[in-house]
Amino acid sequence: MSLSILVRFLYLVLFIVFVDGQCLDDQQKLLLELRSEFKFNSSISQGLEHWNGTGDCCEWKRVKCDDSGHVISLLLNSEGISGRIGESSALFRLTYLSRLDLSSNDFTTTEIPNQFHHLPNLAILDLSDSGFKGPIPSTLANLTELVFLELSNNFLTGSIPSFHNCKNLESIKLSDNNLMGSLSHLHFQGLTNLYSLDLSHNSLNGTIPHHLFGLPSIHDLYLSNNQFSGQIEEISIVEPFSDGFEWLSDNLFNATFELNKIQSLTNLSELTLSNNNLSIDTTNMSSTSNLYTLHMSSCNLHDFPNLRNLSYLADLDLSNNHLRGDIPSWIWGSGMSSLNLSLNLLTDLQKPYHIPTSLDTLDLHSNLLSCEFPLLRPDANASESDYYFANFLFLANNRLTGVIPTSICSISRLMVLDLSFNNLIGSIPPRLLKESYYLEVLNLRGNNFIGVFSDTFNRKCALKTFDVSDNNLGGKIPKSLANCVELAVMNVGNNNFDDSFPCMALPESLKVLVLRSNRFHGELRCGKSWPDLQILDISSNHFSGTLDSLNFSSWRGMMLQSQAHLRRSPSDILNASYLYRDEVTIIVKNVEVRLVKIWPDFTCIDLSSNHFEGEIPNSIGNLTSLYLLNLSHNSLTHAIPRSLGALRELGSLDLSSNKLTGRIPDELTKLDFLSFLNLSYNHLTGLIPTSSHFQTFSADSFEGNAGLSGFPLNGSFNPHPPGPSPSEDSEPKDEEIEWEYVFAAFGYVVGFGSMMDSVMLQELERKIL
Repeated sequence: MSLSILVRFLYLVLFIVFVDGQCLDDQQKLLLELRSEFKFNSSISQGLEHWNGTGDCCEWKRVKCDDSGHVISLLLNSEGISGRIGESSALFRLTYLSRLDLSSNDFTTTEIPNQFHHLPNLAILDLSDSGFKGPIPSTLANLTELVFLELSNNFLTGSIPSFHNCKNLESIKLSDNNLMGSLSHLHFQGLTNLYSLDLSHNSLNGTIPHHLFGLPSIHDLYLSNNQFSGQIEEISIVEPFSDGFEWLSDNLFNATFELNKIQSLTNLSELTLSNNNLSIDTTNMSSTSNLYTLHMSSCNLHDFPNLRNLSYLADLDLSNNHLRGDIPSWIWGSGMSSLNLSLNLLTDLQKPYHIPTSLDTLDLHSNLLSCEFPLLRPDANASESDYYFANFLFLANNRLTGVIPTSICSISRLMVLDLSFNNLIGSIPPRLLKESYYLEVLNLRGNNFIGVFSDTFNRKCALKTFDVSDNNLGGKIPKSLANCVELAVMNVGNNNFDDSFPCMALPESLKVLVLRSNRFHGELRCGKSWPDLQILDISSNHFSGTLDSLNFSSWRGMMLQSQAHLRRSPSDILNASYLYRDEVTIIVKNVEVRLVKIWPDFTCIDLSSNHFEGEIPNSIGNLTSLYLLNLSHNSLTHAIPRSLGALRELGSLDLSSNKLTGRIPDELTKLDFLSFLNLSYNHLTGLIPTSSHFQTFSADSFEGNAGLSGFPLNGSFNPHPPGPSPSEDSEPKDEEIEWEYVFAAFGYVVGFGSMMDSVMLQELERKIL
């Protein structure tokens, strides 16, 4: 928010705060009626919970009145409100309201009411991040006193109403919705006070009306991540935007854009052209340009543009183009702070090169770099100061060889180090764990590292992501890992660790724990709980004992609290840093599935291919947001608990190759989202429950149970031989082919095996998209 608009906002807020009279009886009655209408979470409420009908209601929390005792401000954001606002709500009889904030609540299943025109004095309205769906009510465009309108981060659809009657509007924020349609010259016509307009991250199309650039007060304009089209030459480049053009990115603008055309804008400091259908002509660029930020990701570049003369350039993004060969030595400049050359075809660095100490972020991931570990040897006489760079270092998905040099530990403020999927060898430097006090992400997945971890995690460990999976590491999990009290993702899968369950090394902050395919053994004896755990994979080990030693009831991260739990925004994706996004590979139907976005509602338990025995705990039924449950290839006994019928979000259930007895519970037929079921090779008896949903499963789901009958086993008994042992059929199949599906609506990419059934795939998409 710019300074002038912030001053105006503070003026309105302070005016509301400092005029406060004694509450009128009718106003108090309306507030109490409103409280009774709202369903809210009293444990987090800071306002509604304390409205008890006593005292002056103008003194109630989150309520402000004018000097006549009329309620003019309600700040009910983050109150845990859920449900709907009725058309006859008491809210619309508080006609003196000037400010209303209902943001960050849970109105997921409802539309914005069409009654706001009954609040003619409303100047500030904030309904952001509350899950509203449906169209923007046209009555909002009749609020003539409206100054600030905030509806961002909802599920709003349809077109944008015309606000030309709201002459006082200064800020409109409609970003991160599903709004469609084009903009006409009437939408914002006559809004002479409009300073900030944010329509980014929608599905708006067509050309951008010229009058939008002629609004006399407009300064902040955000139109990125839509489907606007046309040639950029058609767009007026005017003085209000001469310091930055970040609004152009992620649209469908086409034709050739000549960079030298913006040289007349001597104050231009930021230009973002990424992710359009543009071709960029960078010839004849003058050194007089003051460009500080230049983003040209996905601009069909085949050669490095001639940017030698841009002496002020500090933030350069040329990612996802067709650049090949060596990285030119001139690109480092003297003041470069962020350089992104990822997703190209680069093979090496032109020598000699000198990386400036000003460099904060270096992203070279997904290229063809095949040299030894680069960059930390700028010259033979490098000093400690040469390593004071790159707080964020991304070199994943290349062909780097050699060992990790110990000099990397000299980057004193290293926060993210991603070296995954290379050909690096040797051991992991102990200093990297001991001396990196700021390190939040360490991803060494998919290399050829060997050896054991020294027990040297420092006492102030800041790690949030620790991924060393798919290597040849062994030994035990260091107990000092418990020092990492903010650790959210721990993945040591597919190594040679030989240890008991590392209870004492696991901090309670964990959200993802993967121990798959190692040599862990013994019982799961652990007094800790992980309240935020959402993915647990300890499959293909040698664990034994019973499952009741796990405190399933404490795993709140796998429990559906409300429909808000299913609401998503980009900020919900699990990540340790704004530049790094966590991912994990899980096994679904014996096929590897790579989740490159971990949403909070994707939950998974995989305990398969171990030696567990005894009953399946009833407490698993408390994990009401659980999507995948795999307990196959163990020695579990007794009946399938009826409590599993409470797992209404369950999409995949595999209990095969155990020693389960009794009937299949009828409660399982109520699992409407269940798209994969495997109960084969147990000792189940009786009729298979009948329901339209259960009839979609094939005989393979039930074979190997001599006492089962009914459809789809054609009503006959099915005397198959006992199921295979865990060691015979517990590993993913070799013939799987992994590729990527790109779901454009959500930008979600998931790699999966060629044997995935179409029904299972559709259900998995529903859950992880």
